[in-house]
Amino acid sequence: MSARRLAGVAVAGVLLGACAPIPRPAVLDELDHVRAGAVAAESKRHAPGAFARAEKLRGDALAALESEDRSGAQILGEQAIAAHAHAHALSRVARAEAAETEAKAQRSAGEASLAGLEAEQSRVAAEVDALDMRTKVARDAQPVVPSGKADADREKARLAAARSLALQARLLCGAARLLIAPAPQDSAQPAGASPTGAQPGSAELATQLEGATTAIKKLDAELAEASGSTRAIPAPIDQASRARAGCLAALTAARRAATPVTRAPGAGDGLLAELSAAGTWSPVRDDRGIVVTLRGLFAGNALTKAGEARLRDLALVATAHPSFPVAVVVHTDREIRASEEPAWAARADAVVRALGPAQGATAAGAPAGPSIAPFLAGSASPVVDPGGSERARNARVEIIFVTPETL
Repeated sequence: MSARRLAGVAVAGVLLGACAPIPRPAVLDELDHVRAGAVAAESKRHAPGAFARAEKLRGDALAALESEDRSGAQILGEQAIAAHAHAHALSRVARAEAAETEAKAQRSAGEASLAGLEAEQSRVAAEVDALDMRTKVARDAQPVVPSGKADADREKARLAAARSLALQARLLCGAARLLIAPAPQDSAQPAGASPTGAQPGSAELATQLEGATTAIKKLDAELAEASGSTRAIPAPIDQASRARAGCLAALTAARRAATPVTRAPGAGDGLLAELSAAGTWSPVRDDRGIVVTLRGLFAGNALTKAGEARLRDLALVATAHPSFPVAVVVHTDREIRASEEPAWAARADAVVRALGPAQGATAAGAPAGPSIAPFLAGSASPVVDPGGSERARNARVEIIFVTPETL
């Protein structure tokens, strides 16, 4: 073949190659595969912004290919694949955040449901306690079957029981008076005094309380007559039972009036739990409220340093629960003469003064504390045999946090 013919063939090959289309980069086929998969559909749903950017890069790559810019199409195709990968990562993050939000909502709904169940359980339990108390009041208010005659020893025991019931009645009525008419916050009352306040309770409650108090006065007169008479006089045990029932009914009525109807009763549960958790008070609950019993507070007629420290600790508790009036009840281990009563009253007043910080500091804006009232119980309510070797345990001081609402 001549040189001229070879040159012509070469020129024709070059011209044919120049006219052939630019081959499609393999990266664009890979890009089409990526955008056709489920990953791209998920990215489009959860990360539409990032998916749109990847699609724009794909369009730019196709435009570069149409402009016969193979290198540009290659680069833009690779960027589009990377953008799809980024969109997929963002979609996974968005899906995880949505799942977290849903889980939090479900947890919140579950917690709200649990809280509602717990509140309902507390309400029902408190209502059961309230019904038990109402049943007790109603049972105590039933007519007392006359005790009838008894021998001398039996009458002596009845007289002691009547004195104990009379003391319980006075303390219950005293607790009711603290709720109906709280004591003034700026001074302590002398022992045995009836607390009065600037904000008395309702007229109906006050009338009920005065009726119960009148019954106690009549009972005291009968007890004095039975104790001082040289002839056999039946002990007023039936009158004492009725007086106690009347005072308990007055206290229950005061609590019921103070209990909000919008929430369950049971205000004393928190205070009882707090005192029990401290591990040093051994509190108990009775008809009056939460009771803390202290012994060994005095050396003679003066408070000991250890006694003052314990009372200061209780003052902090009282300050934290200002809705609970405080009754200070002083018990003796023997009968006290009338000439000794001022000294015992001074002891009771000393306890009230030691609890004074619980009534709030004098600085302006300081929180006010609860009402505090002292009571002298004497030896009418012993806890051990008054004639036994441990009779000293009968000498004690009860700090009673009067429950302000229905138990």
